[in-house]
Amino acid sequence: MADKIKTMKDAQKLVKNFSERNKWKDVPNIDKFDHLHEELIEMSQHLRYKSEEERVAFVNEHKEIFVDGVGDLFFALCRLANQLGVDVEEAFNIVQKEILTKYNHENSENNIVKK
Repeated sequence: MADKIKTMKDAQKLVKNFSERNKWKDVPNIDKFDHLHEELIEMSQHLRYKSEEERVAFVNEHKEIFVDGVGDLFFALCRLANQLGVDVEEAFNIVQKEILTKYNHENSENNIVKK
């Protein structure tokens, strides 16, 4: 069993090494976009047409579906990032500041993780 990852960079490197061991090419591939889309749809179908209360109850009762789905999404996202030559952690750090600023969170600067 693989060691637990501690950072997004660790995850991205693990996925890259996994791909290399399986002789998968890390080149831009539309299939990875489709894979991410399919994972999101699969999770959303469990919540569609339910009230907020029903959605919360379903998630609480079936947490494993969403843990698995989010894990699959993150693995696939790391794979896509590798294919596109994007550093996941760097991309997140850029976007987090933009989003927090856009929505004017109080003390948004305090919410940003600094290196």
